Amino acid sequence: MHKIISISLLTALMVLSAAAAAMAFGEIRYTDRPLNLRNGRSAKAKWVGSLYAGQKVRVAYERDGWVAIFEPGETRNTEKAAVGYSNAKYLKKKRTRHEPKPWGEMVYAGRNLNVRTLPSTKGKKVRLLAADERVIVDFPEDDWTMVFSPDATIRSKMNALGYSSAKFFEPVTDDTPAPMEVAQVSEPVPSGSTGGNVAPPPAPKPAPKVEAPTQPAPVKAATSSWGTVVTLKRKVNMRAERTTSSKLKRTLQVGERVRVDYFKNGWYAVFKEDELIRSEKRAIGYVLRSLLEEQPSVENVVAAGKGMSAPAGGIKKTMVIDRNRFSGAKRPDPVPNKNAHGYQYKLMEKSETKKYGETWITMKIFLSTTKLPGTTALVDFAKTLWRENKRTGKNLAVLIYLPGQDTDDLSYGVVQFTDKDILEMWIRKTTLFGTKFL
Repeated sequence: MHKIISISLLTALMVLSAAAAAMAFGEIRYTDRPLNLRNGRSAKAKWVGSLYAGQKVRVAYERDGWVAIFEPGETRNTEKAAVGYSNAKYLKKKRTRHEPKPWGEMVYAGRNLNVRTLPSTKGKKVRLLAADERVIVDFPEDDWTMVFSPDATIRSKMNALGYSSAKFFEPVTDDTPAPMEVAQVSEPVPSGSTGGNVAPPPAPKPAPKVEAPTQPAPVKAATSSWGTVVTLKRKVNMRAERTTSSKLKRTLQVGERVRVDYFKNGWYAVFKEDELIRSEKRAIGYVLRSLLEEQPSVENVVAAGKGMSAPAGGIKKTMVIDRNRFSGAKRPDPVPNKNAHGYQYKLMEKSETKKYGETWITMKIFLSTTKLPGTTALVDFAKTLWRENKRTGKNLAVLIYLPGQDTDDLSYGVVQFTDKDILEMWIRKTTLFGTKFL
């Protein structure tokens, strides 16, 4: 009898050992420096994301000095589950440094929401997010953003679930009610769903109680948007950091509307009024709270009294803006004095700074054109400048402004390079508001 029990235990241990071995494929490694992730085993492959110094990852499928990178807890032993590729020599068995770098924003949608393969309603539906389900969003693209699992640790486009419309997301805060348990839907959503990107809403449920905010003034907006939209009644200096000794980004003018949030140490982070994603990384500068408190009015604010609740939503109204009223207030466009890749342009500013231990050369470019350039044309133009200005061991960022834009504000196009190849590119269509292009 004892012998039979011993054999049974041995068999069970062997089965468990085999199962554990199947789950724990590859090896756990740590990056010894910030690393780029590529979509192939080559430094020339397309950039898809990055790892911070000391980040924990699972590696497997080594070939030609490159390894496939996986989430540390990944159990699918298939290269299809990889979130990118990196050079094996920078991945160590023991952690030598640890410099975590936050990414993305934890959000939820108050209704069912489709996840698509493309940043467009033309993209195939691959997933349905349930109402109030938590996800991480990053890599915004116009009115869309990439969506990640809430437990994702690696910032990579290959790690995303897909794309969803950014306007339906709300940031998760301490006051956000816990989500109800929902079944994960991995199959495409039926084509009969309504609203293009928005799936049919679930059965009605009681609305959570909205408590009066405790954050200092300005009062938080009681609408579906985040932060507070402020109409300036006086000129206010906006700084690069939360200190009066930091660089002056620009002076906000009377009548200008901005969004503020992330109050800390007496300062608010400032965003463009139409910013959709609540992430401090997208702030255009910082202003002192005391300067905002002197403002006679803050728009889109409901001052909820004690024991009162803010309304769940508001009625959307169409606002018509006469652009001719502001035409004389803009400064004239820079005069181009150089030619490259078929475009006339002017180098307005060139600077060099340190960022996260890396050296960045930044070039502010005014591009003279009567036609809105496509992304391919912008990349080709930026590559011409990169070839002329690249330096060994330094990154290069080309900020492209078009006619009619405020050159002290955000640029329309951003193209970033390493000293070897292009790193990342994006455009901001909302920055063209008030120009002839939009």
